[in-house]
Amino acid sequence: MKRLFLLLLLTLVVGAWAGQMMVTDAGYVLLAYNYTTVETTLWVFIVGVLLAFILLHLMLNLLFNLRLPGGRFRLWRSASRQRSARKKTLQGLLALSEGDWQKAQRTLTRSAADADMPIINLIAAAKAAQENGDATGADDLLKKAQQAMPEASLAISLTQAQIQVSRGQLEAALANLLKLRRKQPNNKQILNLLVEVCSQLHDWQGIADILPQLRRNKVMTADRLARLEQETLLHLLKKQRIPAAGAPLEPEQQVRHLQSLWVTFPETASRYDEVVAEYVDQLMAVQGYKPAETLLRQRLEQRWSETLAPLYGLLKSDKPRKLYQQAQHWLSQHEQSPGLYLTLARLAAQCSLWSEAVGFYERSLEIEANLQVCGELARLLEQLEQPERATQVRDQTFRQMTEGLPNLPTPQPALNAAE
Repeated sequence: MKRLFLLLLLTLVVGAWAGQMMVTDAGYVLLAYNYTTVETTLWVFIVGVLLAFILLHLMLNLLFNLRLPGGRFRLWRSASRQRSARKKTLQGLLALSEGDWQKAQRTLTRSAADADMPIINLIAAAKAAQENGDATGADDLLKKAQQAMPEASLAISLTQAQIQVSRGQLEAALANLLKLRRKQPNNKQILNLLVEVCSQLHDWQGIADILPQLRRNKVMTADRLARLEQETLLHLLKKQRIPAAGAPLEPEQQVRHLQSLWVTFPETASRYDEVVAEYVDQLMAVQGYKPAETLLRQRLEQRWSETLAPLYGLLKSDKPRKLYQQAQHWLSQHEQSPGLYLTLARLAAQCSLWSEAVGFYERSLEIEANLQVCGELARLLEQLEQPERATQVRDQTFRQMTEGLPNLPTPQPALNAAE
């Protein structure tokens, strides 16, 4: 509407100016060729030229649009328009890669009608429109693409899902992708987008459901898949810490619930120290010490872990000496493990072997300074009525942990400052 108004206004202004010029001076034009001359006013000559141009344009259009078999003009014009469309398509795609969204949208849209593959122009133009902030234009272009090539519905729907993700329409994108996944369950692009959307929605169960397909179809690198799997399993486990609605479960029921969840995890779950540690910690929190001990023992015998070793010392048992003997068995293979000495100290304390517990705590601190180990040892020494030794342990551990501090200026003693 605004353009029409401006056009009418411009026409009125030009018309008024031309009328004024005609009244002021009609002008004079003389055309001569051999012995023939034509005289007329300037304004009649201009009008004649415009009419001749319009007539010539109409005649050429009629000539080029003749549908005669093998019509050269029609074929020439079609080829010319295709060449022009290819050139503009290339310009539009270059503008898209350079981030010139407005130029890309305009060029690709205008060349779509004559392009060899208009679907490419329309999809690329829709992406440019979305980046340019023209949401309505992007939706319209995708509709045109669907009409132009219905058999390309997968590519169009994928583009639509990508646009929905960029707009933050995650639920709509998820519904779109789940529908596509039913048709193309092994499509890597669909699976990648599903991971992205589910991660943003914190739908960790959704990611867990497609982990086998991600691995089977090699959608991502092994390292990235391992990080994703570990993160997903950790979130699913930590979700169990949130109290469920209704009456709380008995400890035995909670243990069975955790075990049933663990069974659903892939076999690779036991490879991740953080996942095993979270599962064992939750089992111990609900007194599931027996399954926790079995898993920890098997895992530590298969592959040693400084993350998991200290947890073995937190297990509770009617026969703590059996656990203590198991930990001593590992000592021959892991003599420099601070986590194992911490476990031995904890289990020795459960067996009331106080002097051995102190010795193991001290050995753990010798290998690696650790505030938690220092705190446990100092507490035990105070309970054994050795407060001075407890203070000495704290000071020594503090000095060990602060050896790497930068050398900074320190204030002079107050006595020297007074002088």
